[in-house]
Amino acid sequence: MMPDIKDRVEKIFSLIKGDVDYIFSIKRSSPNPTFSYITGLTYGLFEGSLALIKRDGSINLITSGLDKIEDNYIEVFVIKNQRDFKEVTRNLTKDCSSIGFDGRYTTFSDYKMMKRLVRKKRFHDVSKELLLSRLKKDDYEINMIRKACRISDKIFEELIEDLKEGIKEKELALKIEILAKSLGGDDLSFKSIVAFGKNSAIPHHVSGNKKLKRNEIVLLDFGVKYRGYVSDMTRSFVYGKADNTVREMFEVVSTAQNIGRDMIKEGVKFEDVHKEIYNFIEKSKFKGKFIHSSGHTIGLEVHDGFSLVNGVKERFSNGVTFTIEPGIYLKSVGGIRIEDDFVFLNGRVRKLTHAPTFLEI
Repeated sequence: MMPDIKDRVEKIFSLIKGDVDYIFSIKRSSPNPTFSYITGLTYGLFEGSLALIKRDGSINLITSGLDKIEDNYIEVFVIKNQRDFKEVTRNLTKDCSSIGFDGRYTTFSDYKMMKRLVRKKRFHDVSKELLLSRLKKDDYEINMIRKACRISDKIFEELIEDLKEGIKEKELALKIEILAKSLGGDDLSFKSIVAFGKNSAIPHHVSGNKKLKRNEIVLLDFGVKYRGYVSDMTRSFVYGKADNTVREMFEVVSTAQNIGRDMIKEGVKFEDVHKEIYNFIEKSKFKGKFIHSSGHTIGLEVHDGFSLVNGVKERFSNGVTFTIEPGIYLKSVGGIRIEDDFVFLNGRVRKLTHAPTFLEI
């Protein structure tokens, strides 16, 4: 299966009001999801490459030729030096009057460079339209995310086998990284969070040298990148026997996730799902202990533009991929968070991560 980039480009321009003729994106050394999205090129460095897309669906790529390109839907212009770059860019944009750019991923220096290079053109920030286009995934994107989720499921199965008293958080985090690549992933989605005991009360804990003890909470938050697309999953459980407080935390969080999932229908606002989850936890004995959003969209990024939190008015519709991740955090005990990946497809919420959820091991 290959992405339908022409259809994707047409979708982007359909969301733009006004007379934008071209959209450009420059790839630097760091990941640039806009470049990947408008070209379909999720492999290779493409450092310094310039992508230009036009309303008619055509895609031009100005590049050094150091990366392999097998896709025939892109017209490639290989340049040898900066003079070639300027000449090709000016020729390709000579007939346009207005150029769009992604303000989130265009550096100020690149913006100034393009303004100098293609003079007398109007520039418009189309970052919002690009995010809205990315919100609804096509079949190719959903398939890539599904594969990333399958790898995450396999990693969790392997990790459970490696759990033993005395293992360090850092050791388990390293195992996740090794497994991500050995099981078919391209990389981690983000730096894995492995937290034992009270460390699990810190949602973004940095894995350290703490050793696992019996009857402590284990929190594992990790994801895999596959062909540019990501997964994001969290499991929390006790290595040994859970006390009554942790048992209640687990039950409330698990129920909260199900409440959020069951609420999602066509047209439901992201913020309304968060309110439902938040209010349920607030009515429990753990009032004030849920301190983050109820989830977020996923795709080319782990946080792919939108969160399930107050103020986010976007609505669920066909092709939206997202997480639901309620949590409860007690400094004196630890934290319990359960996170899974989902897609809203053909009027239904479908779960993409299938690793087991349990209280004790």
